[in-house]
Amino acid sequence: MENSHITENNAENLLSPEQIETAGVNITERDIIFDCSHCSGELIIDMEGAGMEVTCPLCGVEVKVPDYHGASLQFLQVATARLARAVRAARTASPRHFQLEGKSPEELKQRQTELQRALRENQAQVIEVKGHIHHATIQLHRYQLKLEVLQERQAELTVESDALAEILKVT
Repeated sequence: MENSHITENNAENLLSPEQIETAGVNITERDIIFDCSHCSGELIIDMEGAGMEVTCPLCGVEVKVPDYHGASLQFLQVATARLARAVRAARTASPRHFQLEGKSPEELKQRQTELQRALRENQAQVIEVKGHIHHATIQLHRYQLKLEVLQERQAELTVESDALAEILKVT
């Protein structure tokens, strides 16, 4: 029975192929992730490298780095997963207990100053995040409008194409 428990633990600790492939690679918001046009290997280059010719470290062929079009889906997925884990941990953490007894008035004032600084910093981050949310909401609305226009155009083109096909059948 103990051996099966050890085997289960080892199986749980094994890395997935994706984890092995990306071990030690830190993808940032600034990275361009693209495939080598020769060997199809995945390459990661900082956005400053957009448009440059680089040698693929996997096959040695020169490839052109594509333009930067914002954070990669892979970066966003990793960042979202980390944030979700942090939120879950914060929600399940036990309440903090403050050890204020036995502290000198100077230590208490220093701690109060630290807390006030932390509160100001936190409030600035709240404002920044709300700004990002507002910006993303505006972008989402723009994309929704663009999608609506494209769908209307698609419907118009389809009707015109069908009408043309009917006329061509008759002639």
